[in-house]
Amino acid sequence: MLFWVIAAILTLGASLAVLLPLAASAKGGSSSGEHDLEVYRDQLSELDRDAARGLIQPAEAAEARAEIARRILRLDNAGTAGGANPGRASITARLVATVAVLAVPLVSWGLYVQLGSPDLPSQPLSERLAKN
Repeated sequence: MLFWVIAAILTLGASLAVLLPLAASAKGGSSSGEHDLEVYRDQLSELDRDAARGLIQPAEAAEARAEIARRILRLDNAGTAGGANPGRASITARLVATVAVLAVPLVSWGLYVQLGSPDLPSQPLSERLAKN
């Protein structure tokens, strides 16, 4: 009986280790694209401050501003090419992972009950070797 309690606790722990991060990402904050956009906006404001203080030449500031703008456009193009509904795919992936994590221990237990022999007495190795 102790074995089954320990096995159940370990299975529960392993399942929670997989399911809790999935639940946390469901509540999750901003996407990586939103984070990148925020970084680029900060870079633009820092560039403007440096240009206003005279730390960078106006021509260099214009080149840097153009490069940051290209990165923003690339980010926008990647976001539109990423799919019509990326949130839906994420929900589907979480659902499939949750079902898989819950199905593995349940199916294993069901197969053991049907095919295994839980009522057999234990067979220690020393006793089996002594019989031979």
